[in-house]
Amino acid sequence: MKLLKEYKKDLLDCYLSMHWSQWNSLGVQTHIQKFKHMIDIEALIISTFFTGSIDKRLFLAMVEWIELNREWVSLSRIKNILKNFGAKQEGETILKNGNLLIMILNPGSINSNRMKNVDNQYLEIFAGYKKRGIVQSIIFNKNQSLQLNLRSIFGVNARADIVLFLLSEKKQNANKIARETYYDQKIVYRVLQKWELSGFVRKEIQGKEGLYSLEGVKSLAGEFNRRNMQFINRPIIFFTLGRIISILHSPKVQNDVYLISSKLRKMYPEIVRVSNYINLKLENESNYPGEELFYYLKDKLIKIFKSV
Repeated sequence: MKLLKEYKKDLLDCYLSMHWSQWNSLGVQTHIQKFKHMIDIEALIISTFFTGSIDKRLFLAMVEWIELNREWVSLSRIKNILKNFGAKQEGETILKNGNLLIMILNPGSINSNRMKNVDNQYLEIFAGYKKRGIVQSIIFNKNQSLQLNLRSIFGVNARADIVLFLLSEKKQNANKIARETYYDQKIVYRVLQKWELSGFVRKEIQGKEGLYSLEGVKSLAGEFNRRNMQFINRPIIFFTLGRIISILHSPKVQNDVYLISSKLRKMYPEIVRVSNYINLKLENESNYPGEELFYYLKDKLIKIFKSV
């Protein structure tokens, strides 16, 4: 089916361009236009790691960036995201070889000798790896690098990401903040307790829960709102889009539109959640039985991949 084959290629091109544009905004030289929104560096690294078998150049560009900027990456958050999504794969090839990613992120030179005991498909990618000088310094005062900017102030830990979340949420409880930022709930709660003592955050009791909001940086929150910036759960976005790519390019699926529709139907709530980030409202999947669901989503998936 020629049209389906072309569609798969178009969607994959959008998927890879999304990654290249974000790395471009973080200093990787590429012809792809810079990303316009905030970047979640851990989500980007995990998703780019998944693309290793699809785009070797993209994967190695990430590796070079990590070698130069490892200090800005939260290894604990990487592990939490991997743990959170590792149990939700349902057969797709998302987030496999997570131990290798952890090895890449740990200090030390990255080369094929260091990876020789790792039994996975990524070994050949490291053969002859060397820096190509394609990574420039990060510009911290851009909207896209706000997460890293906050880490330069608060450190590479939960504090920076809690502030990032609260900047776009007027009030929220500790459990929700922990889930959305991918940090341990106890750690988040302790940070919020200490900030409450200093007046940096305000705690308000509503019913049985305590809701936290920023109090000590109102001018920063105002600037955040003035730029119309929004906290987005990018691990969920990358995971959802990665699963869609896996489904469409799985040898088991090939050109079976009915089977593609069936797999997309199983993950429809996740697709809806991502579409809501770009204000694209999707109809109930029950309105589109069988293979009709794929044809309904076909153009909308392209829009999602280009917009998130």
